[in-house]
Amino acid sequence: MPKLDDSPLEVVAELILLLSIILITAKIGGEVSERYLKIPPVLGELGAGILISPFLLGGIHWFGGGAIFELPLGEGDGLPVEPQLFFIAQLAAVILLFEAGLETDRQKFMKYVRPATAVAAGGVLLPFAMGFGATIMLGFASLDSIQEMLPALFVGAIMTATSVGITARVLADIRRLDSPEGVTVLAGAVVDDVLGIIILSVVVGIAEEGTITAGSIGLVFLKAVGFWLGLMILGSLVSRYISRVLLWFKSPGGALVVALALAFVAAGVAEIYFGLAMIIGAYTMGLALSSTDLKHEIENSMRTVNNFMVPIFFVVIGMQVDFTAFGASEDTTLAASIIFAIVLSVFAVISKVVGAGVPALFVGFNRRGATRIALGMLPRGEVALIIAGIGLTSGVIGKDIFGVAIVMTIFTTVLAPVLLIRAFRGGSGLKIDDEADEGN
Repeated sequence: MPKLDDSPLEVVAELILLLSIILITAKIGGEVSERYLKIPPVLGELGAGILISPFLLGGIHWFGGGAIFELPLGEGDGLPVEPQLFFIAQLAAVILLFEAGLETDRQKFMKYVRPATAVAAGGVLLPFAMGFGATIMLGFASLDSIQEMLPALFVGAIMTATSVGITARVLADIRRLDSPEGVTVLAGAVVDDVLGIIILSVVVGIAEEGTITAGSIGLVFLKAVGFWLGLMILGSLVSRYISRVLLWFKSPGGALVVALALAFVAAGVAEIYFGLAMIIGAYTMGLALSSTDLKHEIENSMRTVNNFMVPIFFVVIGMQVDFTAFGASEDTTLAASIIFAIVLSVFAVISKVVGAGVPALFVGFNRRGATRIALGMLPRGEVALIIAGIGLTSGVIGKDIFGVAIVMTIFTTVLAPVLLIRAFRGGSGLKIDDEADEGN
């Protein structure tokens, strides 16, 4: 565990050791899951992260020495992993979504943007309403005043989250990233992120100021949509020129390195200046370059980079799960927390299946396709953990609600990959293909 008084080289050496533990446990967890448990390797990586987290094995002081993964100093209610590890994990997520963008057919993406908007709108609004309602119904918040309503608003915001990183990994593993359902889920994730940012900004604004203006909401919306549309349009116009410039690099890995640098630029600009998630910026850059010769030049190298980096992301997600927060409140009984966790977890599944699945039925998908899309929007993952962390550190929600949110997040994150793989077994998810089969 790095200390403040360690030399820079000692800090780096200790971080390298921590990274080696993460990589080894990730690969063991993934291998055990896939070979023996017959479940997606991503679940093994998440499980490995939970196991070695500061709250379980990683927090034990072995043989009288320090813990392997101690909570960072002064971060008891904040980020439960070292900022350096969190940085590497986020870098891995950016790389994962950049590759997902590269592997997506841009024309197909644009074709499914409108259906994806309907899917994302339903997949945000219904979960928000059901999360808000469950919190009020079970007495964890009330409608008596804005301040007493805030916990319910935050739970609603947590429920809107979609972890596109988990879905993209599963779709990539089963080679369905470029399917109509896969493209719709990824396009929906862009819209979901915009809507989620607006909802979170409204809730945080109310928490900090006690009110929020329509102008500030509109500004958030215009910045988010403006960035995405601007990058998409600009990328479409200049992507071939960018590809030629990148292919000019003949040194080993030259094109790949510069392409990744562009993805990092898009990710950083999206987060810092426009309030969008970094992964959305990276995905959009990958999408802009997906129809160029560059894609074929770097795709094999990208896969190698992904195989190394991406498991780190999922292990670090698991390391942020604190089950000790469950039921941790003087004002809440354990029984009440258990009931709330069960209700919220069930509502989390129903709200995404209905909210995202029903609109899909009206935009060209059959029940099979709608189910795949709904399950693709189901995992909350790291996005929900981040929103819950914001609520906890700001004092809006207590450890009792934070613990319930963790249970819901883990439940949906574990359930989604298993059901998603099964849902993709079978025929087409499009109504037009069903009609063609009936005509024959």
